[in-house]
Amino acid sequence: QYFTGKLRGNWRGSIGTTWEARIKLDCLYPGLWPSFWTVNEDPQPDGEVDLFEWYGNGEWAPGTTVHAASNGKTWEGKSIPGMVDDAWHTWRMRWDEEGFKFWRDYVDGAKPYFSVPPKPIHVFGAPPEDKRWPFSNPGYWMTPMLTLAVGGVGAGDPAAGKFPSQMLVDYVRVW
Repeated sequence: QYFTGKLRGNWRGSIGTTWEARIKLDCLYPGLWPSFWTVNEDPQPDGEVDLFEWYGNGEWAPGTTVHAASNGKTWEGKSIPGMVDDAWHTWRMRWDEEGFKFWRDYVDGAKPYFSVPPKPIHVFGAPPEDKRWPFSNPGYWMTPMLTLAVGGVGAGDPAAGKFPSQMLVDYVRVW
């Protein structure tokens, strides 16, 4: 019997917000899918930003992704294989008028390892003109999520996993 863990913040941040969490992943095994992300779950417009996701399905590289729709059909992403391991790391995202910037273990003056400018993202499988960017809409907000999924498309079969497993969170800061 397996259980998935999901921690959802009830605070809503808007453009001009920095999100940060210090996390240790004692869960990098087949069948597991740890992630730190932000999401807007309103029906329209929705959207999601994955600061990091590690996939236990053995097929997909860990990554950072901006989804202009949370159905997974719009994305600007970067694979980050060497950046996700089982040590303590601080993951940070800055969301402002210039789009999104991402850091691991931020120090003052450090350049982000990935940036996504505020331009519409094409919807996969749709006509070329079908693009989305809800993140600059007035009143648009996101809330933080931390998950350790067991099973599913990103995790794969948990039968080969190591249990118990854990995703340790020292802190989450949003300012």
